Amino acid sequence: MNIFSYFRPHIHAILPTVLILITTGFAVGQTTGASEEVPAVNSVMRRIERARALAAVHQLQAAATELENVRASVNDVALRNVTTLMLLGIYLEDGNYGRSQALLEEAFTNRAVQKDESIRTYFAAAGQTLNGVRTRLARYRSYGMNPSDTELPSEASTDIERLRNLLERMFAQAKQIATEAGRSYDALALQEDVLGIRSSLPRNEEDHARWQTEYLLAREKMASARGQVQTLGRSPALTAVTSKIPNPFANQKAPEGSSATNGTVATPNPAPMLSSPSTSSPEPQLVTTGSLNGRETKRVTPVYPATAKNHNVTGTVRVFAIIDENGKVWITNSEGPTLLRAAAEEAARGWVFPPSTFSGKPARLAGYLDFDFKL
Repeated sequence: MNIFSYFRPHIHAILPTVLILITTGFAVGQTTGASEEVPAVNSVMRRIERARALAAVHQLQAAATELENVRASVNDVALRNVTTLMLLGIYLEDGNYGRSQALLEEAFTNRAVQKDESIRTYFAAAGQTLNGVRTRLARYRSYGMNPSDTELPSEASTDIERLRNLLERMFAQAKQIATEAGRSYDALALQEDVLGIRSSLPRNEEDHARWQTEYLLAREKMASARGQVQTLGRSPALTAVTSKIPNPFANQKAPEGSSATNGTVATPNPAPMLSSPSTSSPEPQLVTTGSLNGRETKRVTPVYPATAKNHNVTGTVRVFAIIDENGKVWITNSEGPTLLRAAAEEAARGWVFPPSTFSGKPARLAGYLDFDFKL
């Protein structure tokens, strides 16, 4: 089963608690076979719960210290994985990229020794890291700053540079894993997500061109690996997301000056032909890209609905959309608090994206935009 491609569509939305509970349940199941070990396990679990509480009230250093102590004192692999995932989220939130990268490097090194189980641990750690990076970038936007801006104040520029370095190291890791038997598609899926973020944080125009090229190469390699995906079976998680991106142009003629879009799931399937009064040509390919945040050239902040404010409604709205070959946004669906969806969709319609190409031809991107509403 292609591990990273299973989690990839939800990777930035998966709550760390879910991963923690799943792994913890496994750990307890492994250790309760011997009754004398139960008190020790319960003691460790209490310490982990305390660390979660400390993190929740934003006492990040205290939470990290507690988890590091737990991690150093247990031999159970599953419990160590729990603390690793929690620590990655905490350190990234605190801006401690050095320790975050050290934990990721450890998981990367272990995957070559322990094989199957540890490669799953690495991909979980990589997903948690990407989750933390996206949260970090969302924090910039919540303060009205664009992390893609090349002229940020020095404090922000230094922070963004460290994020770039972390992403570049993850890309190098994914490239190495791609050479390992049976892991190429997982690694390409990881590369795609890493490069999507890295290309949105350019140092300059040359740097942007370099990482955009890497991103397109990763997508082309994924297209060539499509046979493997068909053999392994389509990920239920991927199907669940792409099923929410219907064809906004179904059974419609292409508007003048543009062309219609293919509404199938975002894979490199051949597009049907559309007829026009004077000519017939294939429509641009539709490519699934996951999160679209960070690719835009213009963004619009949603207006907080008064009704939602009056009722203290908060949360994240995910707007599913297709970006046509000219950069126009077509809304297909949304999910999240009902009172906030219309405002999120209205804001999304005002976003502008650069034209996209795939294999040198115009392409459309199917994905989603996340809008956080906080009082």
